[in-house]
Amino acid sequence: MADYTRAEIVRRIAMIGSLHLAGADLAGLDLSGMTLVGADLSYADLTEADLTDAQLSGASLWSARAPGARLFRANLSGASLGLADLTGADLRQAVLERADLTGARLDRADLTGARLRGAWLDAMQRALAISAPPLRYPAPRHGATTRILNQAQLGDPVSLRCGDRLEMHLHASAPAAHVEGAPILAGPEPPDGMAGPGRVLAFSAVAPGRARLVLDLGEKGGAPIALEVLVTP
Repeated sequence: MADYTRAEIVRRIAMIGSLHLAGADLAGLDLSGMTLVGADLSYADLTEADLTDAQLSGASLWSARAPGARLFRANLSGASLGLADLTGADLRQAVLERADLTGARLDRADLTGARLRGAWLDAMQRALAISAPPLRYPAPRHGATTRILNQAQLGDPVSLRCGDRLEMHLHASAPAAHVEGAPILAGPEPPDGMAGPGRVLAFSAVAPGRARLVLDLGEKGGAPIALEVLVTP
């Protein structure tokens, strides 16, 4: 079952103006006609999802799993589809101009009428064109970003990229935190000396993978809070 419904995705876009669902399970979801420009769907499961007429220009579907996905007439101009599994996908009349398909699986995909001008179709083509080794991961970003969460937001999954910083602004005066699973986060960093009862816990994303970040806020014996964290390259 998909992690989100169409209505929940519409609400997320309305609240934050963009969509960051790296690694999410969206299999079979009806996303037809939606505006998902610049969305981060890297590593997401889009198996048999319906993206007919969706606006995905500039979106990242890096390493996404999308066998059997319906992308009929979808606008994927400038999108990153490197290493994506598009086996059997319906890409008829899709706009793939300047899209990066480096290493993507297109077995039995239907590209009838698709527009591919300027698209990267394989690793060797790209390597010869830019005189560089074939890419296995997206090019590093310049300038890390900081994701800030307040205590009311601690139940939602968190998606980061390597080099990003995660800050949690908490009410507890002496919260504790540890990472369960892959060593994808470094921290918590030393206290920052903030005045008042609040406290900031900060971590840095240092490696791709999934893990759980467990917070013990020490609030009258309440259960610890666990955040699912995904770090992508």
